[in-house]
Amino acid sequence: MASVLSAFILVSCLSTILAADESFGLPTIEFKPITKLADDIPTCQQSDNNINECIKQGFQQLTPRLKNGISDLNIPPMDPFELGKSSYNYNSGMLQGRIAMRNVAVHGLSEGIVDKVDYRQKNNRVRMEMISHVPQMLAEGAYKADIKLNDMKITPKGTFNVTLSDVSMKTRAMGELYERDGHTYLRLSKLESEPKVGDMRIYANGLVPDPALNDVILDFINQYWRQLYQAMLPETMAIWEPQMLKLANEFFAALPFDLILKQN
Repeated sequence: MASVLSAFILVSCLSTILAADESFGLPTIEFKPITKLADDIPTCQQSDNNINECIKQGFQQLTPRLKNGISDLNIPPMDPFELGKSSYNYNSGMLQGRIAMRNVAVHGLSEGIVDKVDYRQKNNRVRMEMISHVPQMLAEGAYKADIKLNDMKITPKGTFNVTLSDVSMKTRAMGELYERDGHTYLRLSKLESEPKVGDMRIYANGLVPDPALNDVILDFINQYWRQLYQAMLPETMAIWEPQMLKLANEFFAALPFDLILKQN
């Protein structure tokens, strides 16, 4: 019984990398209006036959800078990406209680590579699809749980880390252009993402008092991580995507789109 419960706790730690429940929040950013881009940030032309390659190169040029942030674009340091605190409440079936995570950090985002961009525009309607990948990511943090499984209550706590290899992401965005203060801005109506993980290794201590049993639980999770990941993904992305859409629209509301892409 303890093994089943400990495995559930570990899966919740894994969820923190993708999303969290309603208590989860992305870092607060104070967006300041942007009137111009740095000289080394390219501006693409809508009429350019190689517009997709131009946008791709622009993204690829910016990605390594995520490590230290890009203050001119309202982008804070994002490698490591600090997720802070999150919590999960369970009150269904035989499982009740709460699992909390803190000091969660994700490393590796600035090593991302943009593989393909497909930008399409018709009148004021915009659609873009981007495929990218990160060779390796590491998430680490601390957890604490107060859980009751049937009649057994345990309160494990400790640290965890998750290493993800060959993480690929297909992102689709749709929106419309609008005029404001003499500039063209972009408002997104949809932002979807489809992450895939090549391999994953999970470690955590404190799941159970016995170190040997702790290792047995880890071996089980690492053997079946793919099934657990697929089971978690739809629910976690349903929470993550609306928050990312909100953040993206706050970003684009401060950045004139015609500074990124000049219209015909």
